[in-house]
Amino acid sequence: MSHWTVAKIEINNPDLVLLKQALEMIAKELNSMVVEDFIVFGYRHRERCLFAIPMKLPYGNGYGVAIKDGQLVVVVDDHGAPMSATEFRNKLVQYYTALAVVNAAKALGFNIQNINEVQGNIVIDIGW
Repeated sequence: MSHWTVAKIEINNPDLVLLKQALEMIAKELNSMVVEDFIVFGYRHRERCLFAIPMKLPYGNGYGVAIKDGQLVVVVDDHGAPMSATEFRNKLVQYYTALAVVNAAKALGFNIQNINEVQGNIVIDIGW
């Protein structure tokens, strides 16, 4: 049984450096790595992805992201996968947003004093 998912993310025209960094954070949690220009496949489906986290999954070969008409999408056959497509999507949004906030704060002259994950949330301590 397939659970092929192509899920839109509320990130349009993403910064590719931040996107890759966010994916590297997820890949570390999954004991994998990020690769570029990778075909993610699942049961009867496949999608060429800008970045992917290759893994041996019951019905696919990993998690991937593609950009379609400027919109970021996640692709995966998550049947039996360690992280559902929704969990993957949510983590990607969370990590990408945190990295973007850190970069914006630094550009405005703030100092990043600490970054922690507390009860599933990323907490950024910003000061002068």
